[in-house]
Amino acid sequence: MAKYKTEFKLDVVKSFLAGEGGAKLLARRWSVPEEKIRTWVSHYRLHGIEGLRPKRSSYSAQFKLQVLSHQDRERLSSRKVAALYDIRNPNQVVVWRRNLGADDLEALSNDKSGLPSMKSKSCCAEASSTAITDSVHALREENERLRAEVAYLKKSHALIRTKRSAALTKRV
Repeated sequence: MAKYKTEFKLDVVKSFLAGEGGAKLLARRWSVPEEKIRTWVSHYRLHGIEGLRPKRSSYSAQFKLQVLSHQDRERLSSRKVAALYDIRNPNQVVVWRRNLGADDLEALSNDKSGLPSMKSKSCCAEASSTAITDSVHALREENERLRAEVAYLKKSHALIRTKRSAALTKRV
């Protein structure tokens, strides 16, 4: 994966904001993936030059759940929610979603070292117990709905089997 210097990112973003072209045209001109340009622009708009600087962070499981529940609640794309929470790689949100979908809550936690995170708290990063509760509640509701659906399908298959066996016995 290519690393881009902050000054280069800033030049690309400024040319985008100056109207020198859209993401597609600038991607060809600067030889950068179109998605990167969109990501840089959204980070720049929300966080200024700091949004373009390199950042190394580890996120708590609670933070990850908060980001995912905000994405669900507001129906945001991974790129938009990543920009809001200053997560530099939007694909990281997709990975968190996949891990949560696989019912692997431990995969969301990253307590490898046992040391506290060095990440500075932003206005959006405050923990919201209601957001986590909402997420858990939504997952439970979906689980109940799926169980009901499976039970319905089992009963309908059983009914079809009994009708078929009744029809076969009438023929004989």
